[in-house]
Amino acid sequence: MNVKTVRWLILFAAIGFIGIVFSQVFWIRKGLLINQSNFEDAVILSLEVVAEKIELTNWGTRKSLHPVERISPRSYIVNITERIDANLLHELLNESFANPFHNIDFSYEIYSTVTNELVFADTVYINESVVEDELRTLPVFEKPEYCFKVNFPQKPVVSSIMISVWVIAILILMATILFFGYSLNVIFKQARLSEFQKNFINNLAHEFKTPISTISISAEVLNESSIVSEPERLKNYTSFIKKENERLKHQVTKILQLAKLESDEIILSKSEFNINEVIDQLANAFRVKLKENDGSIQTFYHSNGAMLKADKVHFENVINTLLDNAVKYTEKTPSIDLITDSDYENIYVSVKDNGIGIEKEYQEKIFEKFFRIPTGNVHNVKGFGLGLNYVKMIAKAHKWQVHVYSETSKGSTFTLVIPIKNNK
Repeated sequence: MNVKTVRWLILFAAIGFIGIVFSQVFWIRKGLLINQSNFEDAVILSLEVVAEKIELTNWGTRKSLHPVERISPRSYIVNITERIDANLLHELLNESFANPFHNIDFSYEIYSTVTNELVFADTVYINESVVEDELRTLPVFEKPEYCFKVNFPQKPVVSSIMISVWVIAILILMATILFFGYSLNVIFKQARLSEFQKNFINNLAHEFKTPISTISISAEVLNESSIVSEPERLKNYTSFIKKENERLKHQVTKILQLAKLESDEIILSKSEFNINEVIDQLANAFRVKLKENDGSIQTFYHSNGAMLKADKVHFENVINTLLDNAVKYTEKTPSIDLITDSDYENIYVSVKDNGIGIEKEYQEKIFEKFFRIPTGNVHNVKGFGLGLNYVKMIAKAHKWQVHVYSETSKGSTFTLVIPIKNNK
């Protein structure tokens, strides 16, 4: 999948999710309005029935058609001018609102229409015992000048059923978004891996092209009949073939090693060795390579000869890989420091160089398989982008950590952090 397709996919997905969110908001709002409207209609209808019964009790006929007025979502006033028996009103309200639709505590207030004063107030608890209500005696307001008001102070804005439905819908939407985000992440990883593999194949072709060409030319020269009479020349070309053959063998071995590690078939053969002694041997062997570049390598031991329990071969390969990189990615005369140190918790092995450095944005990516920095002189350096990935995998297998500190044009320092508790 190319980048353009991925971009269109993200665009359409974003539009889709925005549409889903807007539709969710719309239906939530619609649901709230419908829920409130249904509640209001039911309350108004119930209160009209109560008002009618009070009027029928007082006059034997109905006087007002629509006496109920909504003051707020939780308050309703019944505009009648009647004699009100609080005992009867309490009973009628309790019967009207003690049903599954309402099932909510409420209060009611009786007002004088002449003075607009509150003359009585009470609260009805739906789950209160009926026997307790029957034992109470409430006042009776004889003059035909009273109205009443009903309040629902504990009425929820949204019913529990609607909340459950919306929570489930939101969770499903979030799960969908997370799944899509995960899918995009996988797509981007695959696209990046595909790009890395393409670069790897190109690097592999260039890496093999030179030794193959050298071997081919040397073989043609060796086929000449006159070469027999030139032993020195014969020796040079055979040494070329041997050298390039070793180079090919080394590259193939590295690729096979990484393939084996990637398949989790790595088996560590741990042994105990003095870390400073091994570092010293590696430094002495590497000084021979540095002579070609007039470079130098220095060792600094601050770990007091700590003993390390690890796979010695892999440990040596890791250090050699870091040393090789220190030379390859240096424009000037290589100057490398090999440093060991320790504290109460860890042993530290560092390789410090004076190379071109690594930009901050690439310092985490350099450990990824096939990754090569796409800027600077990196294009001129041969390799597969597997070395630091190997370092990371070996460190992970030993439960170590690899840290890098680097500044552009000032060099890099790679440090293996080896926990002492894992070294026992």
